[in-house]
Amino acid sequence: MRKNTHFFVFTLLASIFLGCSDDADSYKPNYLPTIDATTLPAENKPMTMFEDDESPSKMYDKTDRWFRVNEPLQVIQKGKDSVQISLYSPVGLTNVKIYAKLPNYDKKFVIYTFSKIPAFHRSFHKLPLTEKANDYLLETGSTVTIEKIEGFSSGAIQFSVESDDPLFQKFKKIKSNHLVQFHDGYHINELGKFLPMNPALAKEAITMIINYSYALSHPLYYSTFTNFDKYKQEQAAAAGTGINGALNWHGNADDVDGVYDYYSKEEIEKIYWNYLDKRTVWMAMVGGDSAWGGGNLASQWESGYVTGHWVGEMSVWSHEYSHHIGFSHSSNLANSGEGGGQQGMLTDFYKYLIHLNDLPFTDPDVLKTYAKTKYVTGTYKKPVFKIDPKNPFLVKYKGEGKWN
Repeated sequence: MRKNTHFFVFTLLASIFLGCSDDADSYKPNYLPTIDATTLPAENKPMTMFEDDESPSKMYDKTDRWFRVNEPLQVIQKGKDSVQISLYSPVGLTNVKIYAKLPNYDKKFVIYTFSKIPAFHRSFHKLPLTEKANDYLLETGSTVTIEKIEGFSSGAIQFSVESDDPLFQKFKKIKSNHLVQFHDGYHINELGKFLPMNPALAKEAITMIINYSYALSHPLYYSTFTNFDKYKQEQAAAAGTGINGALNWHGNADDVDGVYDYYSKEEIEKIYWNYLDKRTVWMAMVGGDSAWGGGNLASQWESGYVTGHWVGEMSVWSHEYSHHIGFSHSSNLANSGEGGGQQGMLTDFYKYLIHLNDLPFTDPDVLKTYAKTKYVTGTYKKPVFKIDPKNPFLVKYKGEGKWN
């Protein structure tokens, strides 16, 4: 049986010192109680972000509403003695442990344990370190006792999250770390070309971009993206034709008599990871005849946010997202022409993941925006997904390839 070592940690002149206790085997740790975030008292200021009737000004506040796609559960230090917990997800989490790491101590320890965190939840919690001496569970399984610390400068504590919740396990697989925000400048400055969003649509947009980021990060997509020439060959063989158009990924230079500015394998690898980097995405809604992307902007129509992504219609989003990455209509990374490009490939792959139930969210009833006539301008029915038996990923992988 492993010995459960017990440590005492205390502060002196901003330094932390450690020492083993003599009665480590007999010590009975008294850990902090588990928190159910669905039943928090008023002092925690619990709220649900993006309530349908919430003022859109809150979602457009870029100092307050933002998250990284690989960290939908966000933990931010507030002041010297508190944290803000925010979950950017249409589905809640269970069995969540939030770890803290102090600058003068090389081990992480559990500072909060949540039995439940509901969808789009936000609340505030006092740092127990600043209240009194407490026992904490170390990541190693041992116990640490930390004496009261008066407070922490901004960023002094590093937080990390762990959970055995299957949804959280999917979040952990996302390699992209784009920062997502909403921006009202587009419809304010160009109303008609863009339209204002509301919290109901924002929830759909958040759901979609988490799914999309998971798809981009998927090993099958990485393999296909970095071997697009092979994918083209397989497509042609399945159709019984020669390869149509470009043989591989190419850049923004115009095609001249079938001569493309092809990328090397090394460049293609770099481009893939560029799709997953730390850039900021401003999500907006199209109002005019054309969707737009470029710079920080990526947008699509209301129908794409409400029903399209649930049935895998991701062509428009893939196209505008590629403009956001820097590719123009001349590149097959941003179009579906020349016998097939990323628009078509990504859409087929996304549909295959829905078929496998291998996305964080596949049930439109977690939001039911299609039925919220007060918050949408179009008329919608519940989206029902059905895969085309000729889907190239279904034909090739035959129901296998799930990201386990």
